[in-house]
Amino acid sequence: MSQNFFGRLGQIRHGLAVSTLFALTVFVTLLPAAAFAVDAQPKRKDSNAFIKPKEVVLSGSVEPAEAKAGDVVTYTVTAKVAPGWHIYQYKANPEGGVTRDTYFDFFDPAGLKPVGDWTAAKKPIRKAEPAFNNEILEFYENEARWSLKLQIPPGTAPGPKTLRNQAIFQICDANSCKPPARSTLPDVTLTVVPGVGGGSNAAATAPTPPPSSSEATVAAADVAPTGDVASEARKGLLSLILVSATAGLLALVMPCVWPMIPITVNFFVKQGSKNKGKTTGLAVAYCLAIIGVFTSVGVLVSFFFSATALQNLANNPWLNAFVAFLFLAFGLSLLGLFEVRLPNFLLNVSSKGEGRGGMIGVMFMALTLTITSFTCTFPVVGGLIVMAANGEFFYPIVGLATFSSVLAFPFFLLALAPGLVSKMPKSGDWMNSVKVVGGLIEVGAALKFINSAEIGFGVVPEDAWFDAPLVLSAWVGIAAVCGLYLLGLFRTDHDHEEVKIGPGRLLIGSLFLALALFLAPALFGNPPKSPLWDQIVGILPPDVGDLDRPGGGAVVEEGRKKAVSTDPATAEREEKNVHGVVWGMSYDEALEVAKASNKPVLIDFTGVNCVNCRKMEQTVLNKKQIVGLLSEFVTVQLFTDKPPISSLTVEQRMDVAEKNQLLQLDLTKETTNPFYVVLNPDGQLIQTIGGYNNPLVFGKFLNGALTKTKDQDKAKVAQADPVH
Repeated sequence: MSQNFFGRLGQIRHGLAVSTLFALTVFVTLLPAAAFAVDAQPKRKDSNAFIKPKEVVLSGSVEPAEAKAGDVVTYTVTAKVAPGWHIYQYKANPEGGVTRDTYFDFFDPAGLKPVGDWTAAKKPIRKAEPAFNNEILEFYENEARWSLKLQIPPGTAPGPKTLRNQAIFQICDANSCKPPARSTLPDVTLTVVPGVGGGSNAAATAPTPPPSSSEATVAAADVAPTGDVASEARKGLLSLILVSATAGLLALVMPCVWPMIPITVNFFVKQGSKNKGKTTGLAVAYCLAIIGVFTSVGVLVSFFFSATALQNLANNPWLNAFVAFLFLAFGLSLLGLFEVRLPNFLLNVSSKGEGRGGMIGVMFMALTLTITSFTCTFPVVGGLIVMAANGEFFYPIVGLATFSSVLAFPFFLLALAPGLVSKMPKSGDWMNSVKVVGGLIEVGAALKFINSAEIGFGVVPEDAWFDAPLVLSAWVGIAAVCGLYLLGLFRTDHDHEEVKIGPGRLLIGSLFLALALFLAPALFGNPPKSPLWDQIVGILPPDVGDLDRPGGGAVVEEGRKKAVSTDPATAEREEKNVHGVVWGMSYDEALEVAKASNKPVLIDFTGVNCVNCRKMEQTVLNKKQIVGLLSEFVTVQLFTDKPPISSLTVEQRMDVAEKNQLLQLDLTKETTNPFYVVLNPDGQLIQTIGGYNNPLVFGKFLNGALTKTKDQDKAKVAQADPVH
């Protein structure tokens, strides 16, 4: 085989190694110190807190609370179950069996030795269970109690002992079941007092009501989520792969990944100019790095933190500031202002010889693409992340790998193109032009990330320095400069003495000038009405809606209102925005209005830095036919990143965002923004749809939700007034 083949194979091998290193670096960086603690942990982590069966309360206790070394004490778990619900019998080691049975992972008995097995305080009820095809099952109603005897080993030093136990259980009523749940009970403290015990306490022979107990409402979650993506996964692997691949194709036309296009081309142009025709290995490594980093970061961060961790990470102000710095550095370097050089130790880690520095840059780009894409989480990705957060790995790995493979393939082609063109004669002038134009575009892209960083630090969109008018003005100027440069009206120090204007350069330069003229009217309150503008609004700062008013926002729509209260609940009720109709920001208020008016509730789970959210607001929600349908709903926007309520502190806004995140997860098992949820006036789920949808599809969704709501109303009337 040729030397080039082995050289490229070596680059790919380095790429896989470094991509793994990057994924681990992100994971270790984000992992809290608690993850490294030596405290005992349950075999599997607790279910996420977003699905909370309020129908059961678990408590743990120990009797007696003080005992001597050698004594036997009784640890008791009590389950208080709401009327109409029941919890199932205890069964030892049901792993691989029926998940509905109750069992315990006593993962930290503090050195005490179990004596026997768990015993129930009373016999269970034996009855046919409608939820399980009338199978005869054993369960408890109202209250259940299980006890385990523990012996304090002789010679145990006096002092407190903390007992830690996890319950695994499921509750059902006559018609339905809650998902199986795992919950670590609050710590229970046993005090070992000086002296030698008699080996067995009379009080330990039978469980008694604890003198004091630690109680907690169990935070439960799906072991098998019921979101749309989870449903597709349950249908079969092929169904999941097809859905994930389709989502990857749709993601390519969304603005979320656009900023990475020029940085990819420019990076490989620069590599091609240094190592002509030898960038294929780097291109393959780049493609594999995107797949590896996207999949590993998505699964690991979601599992070890929460389903919303990646969304929070993508909105982190320091991360956005770092990405802006990278874009500025790459852009100014391409313009020839300075040369970006990595430290020698990083270069040695990456590779040696002619590929020096290229592999590290490839990994940075793959990581940047992964993080920036999560500012606009796609519906399929959001569902897979929730599955990973719940402890399922196979389906999320397959789905995310499929999604990222489709997403990565065009970037692989972009990475190859400069290397292929570099083999052509007279490519030096062409490559220099690409670097100059690409550098200007990257500087323009950095401005958007500076805006995201501002908002992340607590600035509301309308008060940001780098707001939509400023960023758009810069983009108009950059487009005009690119056009004039390509048409040969000026040149840089790196250009040839005599710049030749060929047909391609003439066409692209004219298009840049046309783009500048196309965008300029938006600065004066007259944005263009076209599909191209519909795409651009998604990547502008979130106050882009103010551009659609004379004077750049001097006129405020009727119904728009800014909150003045410093109390979060009150401020949420005061804050109103207008996107076709008036949208509130209080979920509680929306439910109250819905009950009073007998209208369904339409929730828009959105985000300040969400690209597709802005597209929906500016290109769909304000359409005449959609406005007519929206008027039939009680509309409320719930921000899951940084609610733009200027009267609240940064900490208060973060609390509101967390509350909205948990509500979305509770209702939908999704982390996607935008995500639209319709509830009936009683707060019951009717219909959902996620991501950007054109007016025709969104209108069909709204009509379908209205029809279902009316059908429910008719059914209620029929039940209340039966025909005699």
